[in-house]
Amino acid sequence: MRVTVYGFGSLNYYSNKLNVPEKLGGEPPYGGSAMAVEFAKAGHDVTLSDPNIDKVPDEIRKKVEDAGVKLTTDDIEAAKEAEVAILFTPFRGGVTFKIAETILPYLVENAVICTTCTMSILVLNSYLQNAIFLEGREDIGFSTMHPAAIPGTPQHKHYLIATNELLRKPIVTEEQIEKLKKLATDTGKEAYLLPAELVSPVGDMGIVTTAIAFAGAIEYYKVSRDILKTKRSMTEFQIAQSLQVISSLVTKYGLEGLIKLLNVDAMKASLQSMILDKNEQPLTVTASKLLEKIEETIPELIKEAENFSPSEPTYTSAPSPMLVEHMEDLVGDDVLKGILRESWKKFYENVSERNKE
Repeated sequence: MRVTVYGFGSLNYYSNKLNVPEKLGGEPPYGGSAMAVEFAKAGHDVTLSDPNIDKVPDEIRKKVEDAGVKLTTDDIEAAKEAEVAILFTPFRGGVTFKIAETILPYLVENAVICTTCTMSILVLNSYLQNAIFLEGREDIGFSTMHPAAIPGTPQHKHYLIATNELLRKPIVTEEQIEKLKKLATDTGKEAYLLPAELVSPVGDMGIVTTAIAFAGAIEYYKVSRDILKTKRSMTEFQIAQSLQVISSLVTKYGLEGLIKLLNVDAMKASLQSMILDKNEQPLTVTASKLLEKIEETIPELIKEAENFSPSEPTYTSAPSPMLVEHMEDLVGDDVLKGILRESWKKFYENVSERNKE
């Protein structure tokens, strides 16, 4: 299989800032270059494209080339024979958008473009809709080869591959998904198939939040079932409302707004009243302890929260899927798709801009 990886992976970031060799193990290179090396060792025809190849130390570059990876700074040339194009590219500044738009016309028929850990595939697919139409490249599939760990470390044992499940309009064919599964398993990795919208929440660093929220929901359900004896429908409503409010506040006002508006003191008091059985509620007990120490844990955010004032009101409680369904009834499917596509792009642009600060 002909595979092109875009993005070498920052040696400085992994080795010096994160201190990956000491904390996680493995040895350079990490990131996109480590993926490329594994694909090449598995017998695939691999090219790695990066504008800063010349700045990579000779010993690292030689290690990659000795594995059978072709190195280049020419994104277009790297795309011309690629069946799979994997974007291990920076989050900032729209770099991924620009590369994907540049290579789109040159990929072979039925090729698949994959994002990794720096870009939602749905955001990229939305951004490229005009280019796909103008270039007549509806044959191109969009999915992920999300490593869900730092490639090159012992923790990298799997890939998350995005599917069409939950999507109204498919973005990848079954044949293209099978191709990605083979690429993953050829390197000895486990291939997990996930709905496209869920790849980032499960695979990115935000998995810490996802897993804690998931476990908290399960713990609350168990308490509701066994102790409170409440109906499951009420439990599900309260879980959905809580998660929706948190998501809305963070999206609109950031963490400082979340802290200020939820009122930490109110949460402390309320949570204490909900500890009904410490043995059955380990997460609730832990959350209570964390709230008690929040001022010393995140003093900078507490200070920002003290000075926070919402610039304008927002809608926090209405469940998003219900809003989407109602919008479809009001404006129709085509208009709804346009609104959602532009919302994806705007959300990413806002996050990208804040990332520069």
